[in-house]
Amino acid sequence: APCCDKLYTCRLCHDSNEDHQLDRFKVKEVQCINCEKIQHAQQTCEECSTLFGEYYCSICHLFDKDKKQYHCESCGICRIGPKEDFFHCLKCNLCLAMNLQGKHKCIENVSRQNCPICLEDIHTSRVVAHVLPCGHLLHRTCYEEMLKE
Repeated sequence: APCCDKLYTCRLCHDSNEDHQLDRFKVKEVQCINCEKIQHAQQTCEECSTLFGEYYCSICHLFDKDKKQYHCESCGICRIGPKEDFFHCLKCNLCLAMNLQGKHKCIENVSRQNCPICLEDIHTSRVVAHVLPCGHLLHRTCYEEMLKE
């Protein structure tokens, strides 16, 4: 991690062990877990050809299993796709399912607000957002828990 000069296998592990968050865009180097070579961030180890991830984004420095991810320039982060199933709403400023195109209430920058139930970030969350008829967002898990109560 460029912020603290420590090695972590992922940014989430870093964030849970440090008093600050890893800026994924500043990651420049990775260390291979097999041969321990420190090298420029890339999908495959230049020394032993170990694949660091089926998916690699050179902007976000995201290494992952293939989940049909794509990098959305407008969101500024990688999203789980496939890309063909989503569109970026410029007013809401987030990627939504194609079936919501022209059928959702737009609220400017709605994803930049925290979930009103858990108060956690929605835009960069790994939990899918649920779009309410009013246009506001909740984490899908928070929405489902709320329905149970």
